[in-house]
Order: sequence, then C-alpha cells, then structure tokens
Amino acid sequence: MGIFLLMAVALVISLAGPEKVYAQAWKAEWEKTLAAAKKEGKVVVAGPPGQTYRNGLVQFSKAYPEIQLDYVGLQGRDFAPRIVQERRAGQFLWDVHVGGASSVLSIMVPQGAVDPLAPALILPEVQEESKWLGGFKDGWMDHKNQLIYGFIASLSFAVHVNRDLVPETEFGKVEDLWNPKWKGKMIWHDPRAGGSGATQAYVIHQNLGEEALRRLLRDQEAAVTEDYRQQAEWLVQGRYPIGIGLIDPVLRGFQKEGVGKNVKPLKEPKLSSIISGFGNLAIINRAPNPNAAKVYINWLLSREGQAAWAKATGDNSRRSDVAPGDPEFLPKPGVKYINAQKEEAQALRKKIYEIAKESLR
Repeated sequence: MGIFLLMAVALVISLAGPEKVYAQAWKAEWEKTLAAAKKEGKVVVAGPPGQTYRNGLVQFSKAYPEIQLDYVGLQGRDFAPRIVQERRAGQFLWDVHVGGASSVLSIMVPQGAVDPLAPALILPEVQEESKWLGGFKDGWMDHKNQLIYGFIASLSFAVHVNRDLVPETEFGKVEDLWNPKWKGKMIWHDPRAGGSGATQAYVIHQNLGEEALRRLLRDQEAAVTEDYRQQAEWLVQGRYPIGIGLIDPVLRGFQKEGVGKNVKPLKEPKLSSIISGFGNLAIINRAPNPNAAKVYINWLLSREGQAAWAKATGDNSRRSDVAPGDPEFLPKPGVKYINAQKEEAQALRKKIYEIAKESLR
C-alpha cells in the first residue's frame, strides 16, 4: 500500500505541479486548524503589561471574532515562576507567551514548559525569507532555532535624559554617566530583576568593561524600580532626570499624552544595541487550546499582526513589508549590533545579575 500511495502522490504532483500541491496542502491544514480553533472557542495569551502592548495584541479579536482572546499582562519575571508552580500542581492554563526572552530561556525552557514553535507555523507568508530583516531564521532567540522567536528589531539606547532639566552641554557623552554631579539622580530599571535594566547593564559591560559597570552601580547610587511605568513617570516628571533601562514604548505612551516629549535617548554607539524587547513569541507546552494557539501565532507573525503591534507600540517589526513603528529606532543596514536577549548572552547576564547584587545597596 505504501508504494501505491507514493505513486499516487507522485502522479498528483506531476499533473498539478509542486507549487499547486503545496498551496493545497497548507490551505487544507489551515482550514482544518481554524475549524478546530473555533470549536475550542478561545486562546489564552500571557503578554506584556501595559495598555500599549494590549492595544496591539488584542487586534487578533477583529481578525478572528469567533475565537475569544483571554489576555493577561504580566512581566516575564512574574509569569515564568507562576507557570512553573501551576504545572507542578497539574494546571495547564496558558496557550501562548509574548514578552521578553530571558525568563523563557532561563526558567521556562529548562522546565519543559515550551514547545517547538516551527510546527505551528502554517501560513506561507510567516516564514517568507525575503519579508524579514536578515531572513526569517535570524529571529530565533534560542540556540536550537525552534523555541522562541523575536519578531521585533528596534534600536535600544541604555540611557535617556530629560532635556528639560539636563542640557546636552552638561550630559552629552558616555563618560558623563560617571560624573559625580549625577550621583543620586538616576533611575535604573532594576538590573537584578532581569528585563531592560539587565539588558542595558549587559551593553555597558560589553562595551565599557566590568569595572565601569561596577563603578556606575556602586558610586552613582541610582534609584531602582521594577516597574517600567513608574520609571518612565519619574523621568518625565523630573524626579530623576536620567534613566537607564527605560522602555521606549512605555515612554511613548506618556508622550502621546503630551508630556515627556523632551525625554531623549543618549545616542552613543557604546550605549546602543538591538532588541526584540517584549516582542518574543513562544508556544506553551500542553496548551489547553492548541489549535487556537496556532491561529494566534500565525496571525501575530503575519503582516497584519505585525502591523497591529508596530502601530500600537511604536516598535519596529522585523518584517520588511510593515511600516516602521518609529523610524528613529530602525537599525542601520550592515551594522553589527549587540543583542543581549539571545541565548548566547544568558551566561553573562547571570554574571551581571551577581555584579548588580553585589554593587547595589
């Protein structure tokens, strides 16, 4: 029977052509998945906190109104331990995770809480090489190129300055970070908590050295917070005129309201990197709604889903057929940037955590 089946498939391909057969195959799979997803009736997504990200990710409901979206905004440092505890109790509640890569790599992957993503990618446009910066493969955040996919590529700057309070003549170059004048006047997203604060500590360590990072943490007595919105609010208000590890989409939320428009990044090459930020995608192992999860993932990585994210957040999608969320933060072609969120950076990030723990009081 196996030989006859192969002969039949070969005959179909020879008559219809390989491209037509492929089109029929993925369309059949997609229609089957979509029908099953509608029967499941919902998809449960853990995504980034804050209205900005929610606004982008809930656009799924407009495309697929028959599938209810249950969206919960959580930072990765809160979600990863939570899902591990739930699974130990036999609870499998989540379908998709969208957020930072570090907590997924360091906690969820070792616990077996993440499934390979590639088998869930059905729509041809999702993996079309020419539509992604550096090709589709360059977006994988893990060594195996199968578990975590980064769909955002925005320039990130370690330091932001409230220029209403601090002119460039007083703070305009990298070395100014260590000027005693700014002691106690910085707000740092806590580098001990992971996230953007740790990412920017990594950038400083790599470009300026371990001792420079230790002195900055130890001598400048920066205030720390684990709340991204609080950090942006204090910077906008001028409570602290210098911020390290600020997330630009959170800042843009304030600027859209007409405040903090003169909070600017310090665009020094040694303080810059490329990040996927909260734009990393993973499918949860033993998802309760596996077909709806596939539909959500394919939507998010499609042109439509990426355009919704970019419009809501101001982030720049890696898709070349999506308008930039913020052209100011587009990576320059041909420039090699540090990416502190990929798996190869995790060992050093652990060391930086220890440095921060020792240096901060």
